[in-house]
Amino acid sequence: MRGANGAPFPGFAGALWLVLASMVLELLCAALLQRVPGLGDAERAALARLVANGALFTGLVAFTKLHYRALFHDAPSSVGATLGLTLLPVLALVPGLVVVENWVGQWLTALVPLSAWEARAFSEMARPELPVLVMLCALAPVLEEMLFRGVILRAFLQRYPRGIAIVHSAGIFGLAHMNLYQFVAAFTIGLLAGWLYERTRSLWPCIALHAAYNGSIALLESGAADKAPDSVPLAALATALLAAWFLKRWLQPARAG
Repeated sequence: MRGANGAPFPGFAGALWLVLASMVLELLCAALLQRVPGLGDAERAALARLVANGALFTGLVAFTKLHYRALFHDAPSSVGATLGLTLLPVLALVPGLVVVENWVGQWLTALVPLSAWEARAFSEMARPELPVLVMLCALAPVLEEMLFRGVILRAFLQRYPRGIAIVHSAGIFGLAHMNLYQFVAAFTIGLLAGWLYERTRSLWPCIALHAAYNGSIALLESGAADKAPDSVPLAALATALLAAWFLKRWLQPARAG
């Protein structure tokens, strides 16, 4: 994807502007949807995100002349072959990732206690309601991976060395969550999803990782995992390390560009 000057679009500053544009569009859509009767807060937020990102990606696709098929999967292997190789180890990463992020989150909240507004916002996001789950486990993984890996990281990999491109895109992904507590988790997910995208040139393993992580966090916040045996975190970590080893062994660096 190249901009008017022929350079891969976006660069670092352009990526920040894209994230800001996405947020502004979402706020505008949410404000307009306030006039629609019968919508709850969760339904309004989900619909606003869908409409805002639909408008943003319509403009991006027209500007960059990139087809959605190439955006989602631009690899010589098929989608089925890519998922067949990566899906199980990617899903096996998630429990260990959740364990580590839970430990880090507890440490952060002890160090920097949540404000009343942040506690209320996180509680709203953790409600086990269908619109909330749809946004967490479907809309957010697909739309965010399209923007942060499919558009931003794709361009960064053409502009910068692989490691810098992945770290920069993960940092922007973390900053987009606009709070310290989610930044750490989002940055970690961004690094893993960025590495997966760099190796496969496909968004599907990234979406699977993102959706499984969000679903696991929702399950954890609902209290469904409170009675898990003490041995579960250690088993989750061991499984995640084994899955990471398999992925590193199986996936070779993708072609440049």
